[in-house]
Amino acid sequence: MKNKLINGAILFAITFLIVLIVYLVIFIRNYRQTKKGKKSKLKRDLVEVRLLKLYYKVDIDKLKYSSVLRSISVVSSFDIALIVSISCITKMGILQILIACVIIFPVIYISYWLLAKYLKRKIKKLEKKGKINNE
Repeated sequence: MKNKLINGAILFAITFLIVLIVYLVIFIRNYRQTKKGKKSKLKRDLVEVRLLKLYYKVDIDKLKYSSVLRSISVVSSFDIALIVSISCITKMGILQILIACVIIFPVIYISYWLLAKYLKRKIKKLEKKGKINNE
């Protein structure tokens, strides 16, 4: 039991770090290329950014875009690592896929809802300090 728990924690940590590094390399590299005026492979905002803007009504333009991308990277990495860790509890392949399919949407919904609340609080805090215009 204890050994299984340690293996699960190691799997979570390794998955989290690998996905986080990949996300950061892709997001930050693409953002820096776009900032320098080079053509970007992504012609518009990322799906995650559009989700925060349209569904959760977060005014992303008031924050540093690179900061938002880093937050999205951490949240998405956590989601993927959590889903992989939970689905790997069982040893049967079909059951693992079924578990992952069932928990993927609630995990993503809850994590992005929490991220939106965090970003809205961050915007309010910056507006109070006067670093952002209230428009």
